[in-house]
Amino acid sequence: MKKNHFELARCLVAEIEVFGELGMAKFPIRTKWLIGMEYHGVPFEPTYWATRKDTRKKMRLVRTTKKLVELRHLQRLTLHRKDRTSHVVPTADLLAETITQLDVEASRTHIFAGLFKTQWGRDLIAPIREQLKPNSHGQV
Repeated sequence: MKKNHFELARCLVAEIEVFGELGMAKFPIRTKWLIGMEYHGVPFEPTYWATRKDTRKKMRLVRTTKKLVELRHLQRLTLHRKDRTSHVVPTADLLAETITQLDVEASRTHIFAGLFKTQWGRDLIAPIREQLKPNSHGQV
């Protein structure tokens, strides 16, 4: 996987992992991020991922997103009547390769919990598990 592709994929996996760690009952107010994660895909936030002051990194993430959409590793969702990306849905292949490369940096338990909580990610769990290689702790 190319460095830029991995950089973006790592951000997506981190968002899914955080979503998996959250206890939904603890959030009586449904935020835009929670609703987006549950129903649409990973909210597309290149400014947040790049930090607000690093505009070059933000643009690199935007270009990488377009490239991964072209390569069919991401599905891009847009705002109603606009061409602006609101959410992205990664493929099982992209997630499996990223999780394997992250090794023990990523909690597979939380990633699968995050995917299970979503309407768009549940069907990705089985294909990801089939492709995953055990991490350095032997976890699949």
